[in-house]
Amino acid sequence: MRLVADIGGTNARLALCKDGAIVPQSVRNFSNDDWPHLYDIVSAYLKEHAPVPPDEMVIAVAGPVQGDQAVLTNRKWTILRTELIQQFGCKQVVLVNDLSALGHAVPSLLPTQLRRIYNGPALPSKTGQSLVVGIGTGFNVSPVLSTPNGVHCLAVEAGHISMPKNVSNMLKAIGLSPDMFPTIETLFSGRGFTFFCQQITGDDTLLGTTAIQSYKTSNNSAISNAVDHYAALIGQLLRDLSLAYMPSSGVYLAGSVARAVVSISTARLIDVFAQPCDILGDRTPSLFTIEDDFAALYGCAAHDHRL
Repeated sequence: MRLVADIGGTNARLALCKDGAIVPQSVRNFSNDDWPHLYDIVSAYLKEHAPVPPDEMVIAVAGPVQGDQAVLTNRKWTILRTELIQQFGCKQVVLVNDLSALGHAVPSLLPTQLRRIYNGPALPSKTGQSLVVGIGTGFNVSPVLSTPNGVHCLAVEAGHISMPKNVSNMLKAIGLSPDMFPTIETLFSGRGFTFFCQQITGDDTLLGTTAIQSYKTSNNSAISNAVDHYAALIGQLLRDLSLAYMPSSGVYLAGSVARAVVSISTARLIDVFAQPCDILGDRTPSLFTIEDDFAALYGCAAHDHRL
């Protein structure tokens, strides 16, 4: 039996899997604010669902994984592989980045778990290069290489690199100083979206969630304009990332911010994303949103620690 977990900045999702398949009735969601540490969540979960300790754990973490430890980017939790083995008696514990877990899930995601928002060239077979882009509490990407021998996801911390020039130019064009957003995550994240909407509307009390709820329903047109501008900025970022990673098998958007913005301002994003460029020509990759909140658990279930 394997315990799989997806530990984000806000929520922790856990499940058991057997023979590579999630046990449906074992899936649980926890609010991280209610617990002092992941170890306490795992302990409570196993007490309810697994009186016999699982043989393996695969833990996806929203932050960098270095050796035997992982650190959540947006929460002061350090997770130690050795501590999990010691506390829970597992034979094998694997720590992976949460976007890498989604990458491992991509080849087996069903149409019901996805929403296609741009139809690029015909997708190749299950082998090829894909890219997962997560815009939620934070930001990161996972390049995915699917081969006949397995799925390989490279470790990346893209949220902390400097903002691409094309995105900075778009910010200038709408009257914002790029200095407000020095790295990708300062703009493309939950707090970045809120700050962006506040700057565009001049309302420093506006929340990102309120902007989404008010889109096209409020007399304040500045809110809808802010969301549309943000969707266009996502489109430009995805263009740049497509050139950097050449994901011929598709780009997969994940995270609460990405899904919320794309669901209401799809056209503005696609207008920018699908523009031809000298390198890609008219071969802009297909673009999907991952609609299943528990998709990373399927990636943890599919993960082969021997690769």
